[in-house]
Amino acid sequence: MIAQLRLLRLPRTARAYCELDHWSFDPRYTNGRCPICGWEAPGAPSAPAWLMVARRVDWQLFGLLALAILLVVIGLIVAQAAGFHAPAAHFSPSGIASGARTASGVR
Repeated sequence: MIAQLRLLRLPRTARAYCELDHWSFDPRYTNGRCPICGWEAPGAPSAPAWLMVARRVDWQLFGLLALAILLVVIGLIVAQAAGFHAPAAHFSPSGIASGARTASGVR
């Protein structure tokens, strides 16, 4: 049954030929431009705008930032599960010594 089905084939794209470089190329993979000199083939398909933006983004840096954020979140979850609490800051009114030292020195 499957052998009887005709599969739709995509039309073959015409290859562009750059006269300056004597180079034949497929414009789908080069945004319609010659990879050597940059000549734009007439009628060649160009990449959509979203693909052009995606090619300019440094995805390795984005991935590194996402990994760092993920590690901080996991660290906070593990610290909370282990019962770790950040020490509370106690401010003394005099700023010289703790309350226990000043209270014992007054007697």
